[in-house]
Amino acid sequence: MTPSRSLHAEVSAIALCGAGCVLATGIGVDALWGAACAGRSGIRPLQSKHFRSTRIAAFGHVSADDHARCLESVPRHLQRYCTPSVIWGVSAVQQSLHEAGLDPSGSGLRFGLYTSQGGYTHPSLDAYAELLQECSAAGKLNIRRLAARILQESALDPFLVLKSLSNGLLGIVSLCYKLEAQCGAYMQGVAGNQAALREACSALRERRIDVAIVVAAGSEMDALALTDLVRAGAISCEGAMAFTPYDSKGRGGIGGEGAAALILRRQDDLEIGHAVCLTEIKAHTDFDALPFADTHVDLLISHGAGIPGIDKELCAVLARTGATHISNSQALTGILSGSPSLVDLIFAREALRVQQVPAIAGLKRAVMPALPFACHTKPASLRHALILNRDSNGFSAGYRLERRCIQTESRVA
Repeated sequence: MTPSRSLHAEVSAIALCGAGCVLATGIGVDALWGAACAGRSGIRPLQSKHFRSTRIAAFGHVSADDHARCLESVPRHLQRYCTPSVIWGVSAVQQSLHEAGLDPSGSGLRFGLYTSQGGYTHPSLDAYAELLQECSAAGKLNIRRLAARILQESALDPFLVLKSLSNGLLGIVSLCYKLEAQCGAYMQGVAGNQAALREACSALRERRIDVAIVVAAGSEMDALALTDLVRAGAISCEGAMAFTPYDSKGRGGIGGEGAAALILRRQDDLEIGHAVCLTEIKAHTDFDALPFADTHVDLLISHGAGIPGIDKELCAVLARTGATHISNSQALTGILSGSPSLVDLIFAREALRVQQVPAIAGLKRAVMPALPFACHTKPASLRHALILNRDSNGFSAGYRLERRCIQTESRVA
């Protein structure tokens, strides 16, 4: 894609009917929204069994207790094939199907599955560290034992290749729910999320499917991955303990992990009532080219850098949207490689559903005070929301949501 090329899609009447997530804020949309309303970030000190860092001091961890709960969503015979993030993705799908009131096995509907998988694009250092520890005693490495484990017993994470594939999440979700459906697997980040959502909406519009499951998951809890984020300037290496985008005292980004899932359906197939609909998708290699200037924006959810100079440049773009309120979810979760856009869509959807503007956790001194950054969660009249996402590689995506009143009867039994 050349820098001047953009991707634009009208998404006619696609409703967000169910959502689920596993993040640093906890399991479920209620946990995410509760943290947003309380201004309570899920970011905490970096914890790893196999490496430590004084420069990268914090991370948006999924807790060990939440991970243990998510394991219950995956049949035991499939757990050995899963990375932690894949397990969180299965849990997020389970939550979203429950909210939507759907069971793929008995609904008679045609399902599509679209995934975006982050992390594990290289062998995990944890796999090597665990094997070396297993083959050591009294501070000495037993070379004979190590060779036997690797060469004879295939002990060095025998499913490492499977785990690193971008369709690992798709495969496990398919097996868990016995899905035989149209599908697509995409890589991580804003681009991967955008591709999965675009294909899901296309399949729904063309009536190839009746229900789309879109799920994204990933983790950067790996020494090499965190190092890459530092080199890209995406996360702080100054010992920052909080991520405060758009704050004049911001000290950089902080990494995070987790999963998010959405259930999409055609508006025509829903019962009478209110629904939040995805009406437009844009993508571009230039963030400045993204803003939607043709329609009023009640709520803008946008990514920030946590670096005052960069955030000031971003503010010049955000100002052109004319948004009434501006908020951010990254301060709660950290920067997500696997599900950045899906989490923001869930965040904005919840705001439109409950008619509240979520505060930006930790924001005290905005780099551009004239902009309507949300410092406190408060009620508001919200109909249109805009989500703007940007990867550290420059690829950007934008989504428009609208709260609609559905007047027609459902045409699906």
